[in-house]
Amino acid sequence: MSTAVGRTRPAWKVWAVVAVLVVTVAGLLHAWRNTNVLTADRLCGDLVSAEKADAVLPGSGRLDAAGDGLDEDLTDTTCEVEKSSVVLGSGDSRLTVRLWGVRGYDPLTFDGQPYPTGASFFSGEVTGGVDAHKAWVMLPEKCWTDRPVVAEFNTTEPAADRTAFAALATDTVRTIAARTRCGDLPEKPGTLVPPRSDAARPASAGQVCGLGGLTVAGQVPAGAKVLEEGQKAPADLWSCKLTLDDGTSGFVRGDGFMKYTATRDPLLIEAMRKFPGTTKGTTPDGREAEIVDKSVGFILPCADGDSLYLAVESGQQYLEASKRHPDLPRRGASVEPFVKAAAKTFGCAAPTSG
Repeated sequence: MSTAVGRTRPAWKVWAVVAVLVVTVAGLLHAWRNTNVLTADRLCGDLVSAEKADAVLPGSGRLDAAGDGLDEDLTDTTCEVEKSSVVLGSGDSRLTVRLWGVRGYDPLTFDGQPYPTGASFFSGEVTGGVDAHKAWVMLPEKCWTDRPVVAEFNTTEPAADRTAFAALATDTVRTIAARTRCGDLPEKPGTLVPPRSDAARPASAGQVCGLGGLTVAGQVPAGAKVLEEGQKAPADLWSCKLTLDDGTSGFVRGDGFMKYTATRDPLLIEAMRKFPGTTKGTTPDGREAEIVDKSVGFILPCADGDSLYLAVESGQQYLEASKRHPDLPRRGASVEPFVKAAAKTFGCAAPTSG
């Protein structure tokens, strides 16, 4: 009786094993390329949470990062996180993180995103703002270099969720502050204060932008329809833009007619005080104040011991209207009534002398 020696496996079984291996490897490659399997928990030198970045960048895909973490010069720190996928129809999206040295009022200006009237602000233990494409958080004062330092976060695609975006920004700044031993921040921001609505609405007579006693009568061309947009007053961080609902369009209309800003946030106010252009002075109505950078804004002392920052900025619509209406009041004419109305609405009574 003989036994088979060196019997070979049937070809179909060999090909079956090969097919299983190919499918397995393809599956692993697909999972690796389109999910965050084997991705580190934190990216960019451990500054950015992969989980939080994944929640902000829309769609599905794998996260890849470029950036080594904190630079020796804090404001040279940059980081980029990309989410990409080979799945058909999945687009790429990127998050860029950068630390900037700024003037104290820069985060509240209307010169760039997030435009204050469209932003959701948060204040308290951590100060910042967020919209669909950009977030910012100010670092604690001990982290500042020769000027206040702000962390900016930009996305190429709209963030999946503003609350998640604010949480990512806060967590990153918290990590930076802990790494440099310059502050102790919470894991999450405070409650976000969004704009009152997504669209501009007619300004209320005698209560423009929610400020009791503020009116546009005599401040805009006769018969002009005025729209307003921004957060509900009062708030720790607040802004409002007035737009003339006329024939202007494009950049001129987008820049608006008049823009107002107010904040009682201690960190932002301290940042403005650090700027070399802040000096002692008075408001147009004679109230004692600190003048920020040659009248960009005013810091008013309040009777309760806190301070209130107020700023007024004219827009391109005002410049265009002033050319067509020579009798239109000068920009400065709108400052005094705004300061009076805002100080009252925000509860900043003037300190009593003596």
